Amino acid sequence: MLNELRVLDLSTRFGLMCGRLLADMGADVQQWVLPDDAASLEHSLHWQAYTRGKGVHVIDWRSDAERLHQQLALADVLIESGAPAAMAALGLDPVSLARRYPALIHVSVTGFGIDGPKRDYRYTDLIATAASGHLHVTGSAERAPVRISAPQAHGHAAADGAVAVLIALAERARSGHGQHIDVAGQQSLTLALLSRGLDAAVGQPAVQRSAYGTQVGTVPLRNQFQARDGWVLVLQGVVPPLAPFMTRLMAWVREEGFCGQGDAEWSWGEAAMGMLQGRIGADDWAPVEAGIAALVASRTKEMLMREAVTRRVLVAPVLTVADVLESEQLAARGFVHRSGGDRDGAVPRLGPWARFSASPLPQREGRAGGWSSERVHHRTLGFEAAGGSGPLSGLKVLDLFWVVAGPGATRMLADYGATVVHVESSRRVDMVRNVPPYIGGVQDLERAACHHTTNCNKLNITLDLGTEQGRAVLEDLVRWADVFTESFAPGVVARMGFDHARVRALNPNIIMVSSCLFGQDGPWSPYAGYGNLAAAVSGFHALTGHPDQPPTGCFGPYTDFTSVRFNALAILGAVEHRARTGEGQYIDMSQVEAALHFLGADCLAWLRDGVVLGPIGNRDREHAPSGVYPVAGDDRWIAIAADSDEAWSVLAEVAGLDDLLARGVRTLAERRAAEDEIDARLAAWTSGQDGVELEARLQQAGVPAHRVLDTHDLHDDAQLRHRGHYLPVSHRHFTPAVVESTRLRMSRSLPRAPEFAPWFGIDNERVLANLLGYDEARIRDLEAGGVLR
Repeated sequence: MLNELRVLDLSTRFGLMCGRLLADMGADVQQWVLPDDAASLEHSLHWQAYTRGKGVHVIDWRSDAERLHQQLALADVLIESGAPAAMAALGLDPVSLARRYPALIHVSVTGFGIDGPKRDYRYTDLIATAASGHLHVTGSAERAPVRISAPQAHGHAAADGAVAVLIALAERARSGHGQHIDVAGQQSLTLALLSRGLDAAVGQPAVQRSAYGTQVGTVPLRNQFQARDGWVLVLQGVVPPLAPFMTRLMAWVREEGFCGQGDAEWSWGEAAMGMLQGRIGADDWAPVEAGIAALVASRTKEMLMREAVTRRVLVAPVLTVADVLESEQLAARGFVHRSGGDRDGAVPRLGPWARFSASPLPQREGRAGGWSSERVHHRTLGFEAAGGSGPLSGLKVLDLFWVVAGPGATRMLADYGATVVHVESSRRVDMVRNVPPYIGGVQDLERAACHHTTNCNKLNITLDLGTEQGRAVLEDLVRWADVFTESFAPGVVARMGFDHARVRALNPNIIMVSSCLFGQDGPWSPYAGYGNLAAAVSGFHALTGHPDQPPTGCFGPYTDFTSVRFNALAILGAVEHRARTGEGQYIDMSQVEAALHFLGADCLAWLRDGVVLGPIGNRDREHAPSGVYPVAGDDRWIAIAADSDEAWSVLAEVAGLDDLLARGVRTLAERRAAEDEIDARLAAWTSGQDGVELEARLQQAGVPAHRVLDTHDLHDDAQLRHRGHYLPVSHRHFTPAVVESTRLRMSRSLPRAPEFAPWFGIDNERVLANLLGYDEARIRDLEAGGVLR
C-alpha cells in the first residue's frame, strides 16, 4: 500500500508505534536512535517490538544537522516525540519545518501535545494515563486506581498519528502541501472511556471504579467468576440487546441443574430497569448469580470457551498473552509467524493486524541504508475525490458498523470529508445506546451521548433489514458506496444476502470490511461477544490489577477502542490501493489480532523468551518509582514517576527522601530494590496534600506527575479545553448535547464541526431522496410499510 512512502522516525518510546504501523503497511521507515537511547535497542522489549520492520540507525541527529536535513529533503513523513521547546531550539518546530519542506508531513506524538498549558509537562505512560481519566475508572473501588501493566497511552496516540498520516497524504494529493499533525496521549486515550469523559457536560454522575462487577440499583452484578483453573468473565444480560444471550446462558444453567426453572425464565431485557426502579432486589437476583457461579466452577476455561462458541453466550476466560498466542484460534489462522530471516534471527512475530484480499500487509523487515539522493519528487497518495471540503470528500461509505470499534473509525473519516451513511434500526438497537452517559443522567435511547459522539457528522438512517424492502434499499446503498462496512458475527451478513460475493456483484470495485472479535474463520470465529470479553481473551484483562489480587481487568470494551484506529487505517489503505489500481477488496478485521499489537512487548516476551508478563499494578518495567499515591479528598490520587536518575534525585529531595540518596539508592537497579519502601514513604508524603498544587510543584521541578482525573475533572481540564475536545451540538429533544472532537489536530486539514447529535432516522429523507433519488411517493410507502425503523 505505502511501498513508495519514505518515513524518517526520530521518535522515542512514545511515538515508536506510529512508524511501526506505517512500516506494516509497506512504508520505508528509517528509525534514527539517539546514542543515549541505544541501549534500549538491546534491553527494552518495548523498543524491540516497535522498531521491528524499520531500518534502525544510531545517529545523534541533534548534533548532525546537515545529515538530518539531507534526509528530511527526501522524506515524505517525519515522526518525532521530542519536547516542543527542545525541538524548536533545533529548528525542528512545525513552522520552521513547513517553511523549509512544504510537502513534508510532520507528526508530533507526545503526552500532552505541542501547545497549551501542559505542553511542557514531563510524562510517562502512567502520567498520560492518569490525565486521560482511564486510570481513575480502572481497578477496584477499595484500592488505588490501576493501569493496564502494558503501556497503552503511547499506542492510542501513535495509532491516531498513523491514521492522520493517511488523511494528510490525501490532502497532499490535492494541494501538494504537507502539514503538521499533533497527537497527544492524554487526549487519544480518552477514547477508551466509552464517552464517559462527557459525564460532566451532559449531567451524568461520574464513573466509580467497579472491577468484578457493577451496581444496578441495589443489585450488585458480578462479572468475574472462578472456573476450575482460573478466572472467567460472564456478562449478565439485563438490557434489551443482551437479553437473547442471557436467555441462552440461563437455559444452560438450568440444563445443568444449577437453578430452578423460574430463575431461568426472567424477562431479561427488562431486568436492569426493574433493578433501577426497585422492583428487583439483591435477594431476588441471588439465585440467578449463584447458578452462573456454579456452572462456571464446574468447568475449565477451555471447556467454557468451547461452549461459549457453540452456545453463543457471553462467557470469556481470562487468558494471558501466552494463552491467546498459543490458542487453537490463532493457530488455525496462522497469526504467529515463526519463520526467521530478520535481524533478530528466527524470532516469531505477530501476523498482520488486518487481512486484505488484494493488498496484503507486507510484514517485511526494515530496509537498511539511506535513501537515494536522486529522488526529488514526493509521492502523493490520492483518493478519487470529488469537490467539497475535507481531504476525504468524495469518499462514500456505507456504514453498518455498531457499538464503537467500527463507528468510531467511520466518524474519523466523516470528520475529514467522507460522506458516511450509518444504518441502524430501532428494532435491533445498537448496544451503545444502552450505556451511559445519558443527557441529564436519564436512561433513554435518544439521550445516549456515546452514540452521539461515535455517529455525528454522518448521515444517520433507520432501516429494517429484516424486510425485503429494507434489503432492497441496502442494495441501492451498496451500489452507491465506495466502502461497505459491517461488524456482525461471521455469517450474519451472508444470511441477509450481503456476503462479499453478492456485494461485489452489485458493485465490482467496492471495498468491504468485516470487523468482529476473532475474524471470519477459525474454531472460535462464531464466538459472539463485546469488547470487554475480547479484552479478557486477548490478554488485557489478565494484565490489569495489583499483583496481590485477582485481575481487575480494564474499563469498558477495551478492544473496541484499539480497533477504531485499525479499522480506519484498513479502510484508508484499501481506498489508496483502489485509487492506484481501480481494485476493490475484502478486509477481514479481527479485533483480537489487531489489539495484540498494543501488547507488542508482552507478545515479544513470550514469543522470544517464553516469559509471561503479569500485572504489576502501577509500576513500570523500565523505570522506578512509578506509582499512584493518595492526596487530599475522597478517592483522590496523584501519579508520580521517575523516568531517569535525574528525575529521581529531584523527587527524593522534594519529597524529603534525601536519606535514600545518602544510602546510595540512586540507580534504577537500586531504586527497584527499594521500591516498596519508596512507595510507602511517597504515599505518606502525598497524603493530605492538595493534588493540584502538588502536581504543579512536581512538574515545575521536572518530575513527571499528574493528578488522577475522574470523568468530571476531564471536562474542566485546561489542556483538553485548549485542544477543543468538547463540542456543543444540537438535538431535536434535549439540551445540552455535547460530543467529543476528533482527537487529531492537523494544521491544514481541519475537521468538519458536527452540527447535530443524531437521533433515530434524522437523515432518512435526505439519504433516500438526495443520494438514492427516490421520489416522495416511494419514501412514503417505505415509511408506511415500517421499513424505515
